Amino acid sequence: DQGLLVNEERRYRPRLHRGVKKLARPLLLELERAWDQFEEPLDRIETVVHDLATGQGGFEGVSPDHFLAPGIPRVRPVLVLLATKAAGGGDTEAADAAFSAELLHRAIKAHDKALGRQDGRRRRIARRLIGGAAHWLSGHHLTLRALEVARAAPAPELMGEVLDAMREICEGHQLAEDLRDRDASEQDYRDYAEGHIGAIYSFCGRSGARLAGADPQVVGALGRYGRRMGVAWHAMEDAWTLNLPDDELVSVLARHAATGRPMLPLIAGMHADPEVDPLLDHILATGELASAAELRQRLLQAGGLFATKRMMAEESLGARRALRELDPSEARETLDRIASSLARSAA
Repeated sequence: DQGLLVNEERRYRPRLHRGVKKLARPLLLELERAWDQFEEPLDRIETVVHDLATGQGGFEGVSPDHFLAPGIPRVRPVLVLLATKAAGGGDTEAADAAFSAELLHRAIKAHDKALGRQDGRRRRIARRLIGGAAHWLSGHHLTLRALEVARAAPAPELMGEVLDAMREICEGHQLAEDLRDRDASEQDYRDYAEGHIGAIYSFCGRSGARLAGADPQVVGALGRYGRRMGVAWHAMEDAWTLNLPDDELVSVLARHAATGRPMLPLIAGMHADPEVDPLLDHILATGELASAAELRQRLLQAGGLFATKRMMAEESLGARRALRELDPSEARETLDRIASSLARSAA
């Protein structure tokens, strides 16, 4: 999770490594255009999130770090607003759903940090390298607040959407637990992505349609759009990882090993190159940067980046196809451009 940074005007600015920023340029441009399109309602949402994160109206057990960190513009409120507009609704209905999406997303991150058994060798080493894990309590507070916000929303169906998203997230955590004792496959990776960021982005699409009072066909189409975008985004984060400097690559590998998050480049690399698995163990045990550089090269040669970009392209195309069931509108075209820009990032 690349996270976000608030400046004094409470607007988010990209703070990415140069190689990552170059890869993400098409997507960043489309998100900036979308932000400009909905600047007033998005700024209202950002004000609420900022106040919660910095303690104004917040609650015990939630650190500002759950919301504020360097990275790309916040995308979930954009998706909620665009989905609401594409389904025939207005700007004012979307704030509760957008806020719930942010809370659920942060809850996933808090829970993921606490996943994994302490006696697992690779995870124990990785935890020592990144300095421990977060407490479950923060995640529970965030999910409870998401339910409270949904209960107060004008669309009663929003509560059901939050609960469905939470159920999928729990299933994703169960998969992560299962992957302790076996190597992940590409299907495992897709299932994991669908149960994490895919569940949140699907919630963004479905809740926006619910708030607009759309029919089930539109709700389903926007939910599929969000889920496919979530999987593509998940893969894009892995493509970003291979563009990081060696020291940052080591940190990401350690964090993912500690939380049980599968990485598609590693899945492809371990399948094609038997040296990848022991090399990863060595990096987690020592943090050696020269070995990180070797691992990166082996993953590239084994087709790890190609497999990751292929999934980005396939899932982005699936997201665009889902939009065909919606009536033409400016909001639908913006959603389509965002998906298309993510696919271009994979080129």
